[in-house]
Amino acid sequence: MTPTIMQIIILVFVLFALSRVLLRLKAHEFGWREALFWTVIWSGVTVVVLIPSTVNVLSKALGLGGDPINALIYLSIVALFYLMYRMHVTQEKLNHDLTMLVRTISLGKREK
Repeated sequence: MTPTIMQIIILVFVLFALSRVLLRLKAHEFGWREALFWTVIWSGVTVVVLIPSTVNVLSKALGLGGDPINALIYLSIVALFYLMYRMHVTQEKLNHDLTMLVRTISLGKREK
């Protein structure tokens, strides 16, 4: 099977994304869990690009007969909601930490 131009472009992007994941892991910007999550995601993209028939198997396994693209769309939406949730949790933690820092600094200046 000769890969199409689109498959080659996607595979180059996947390799770039995986290199970013590994660099962030090496720089301790990612933990093992995040690196594993993104490695699984990009590996899944690679499998779907190289073996498009896997989408049919996935669609049947999820009980989504009909067009296999529906399975990809549904899974993509679920993944996006999960990522939005993670970003929201991180933002709330940062807001809480910032509030505590401002309070600590404010109380420190007040005592002087």
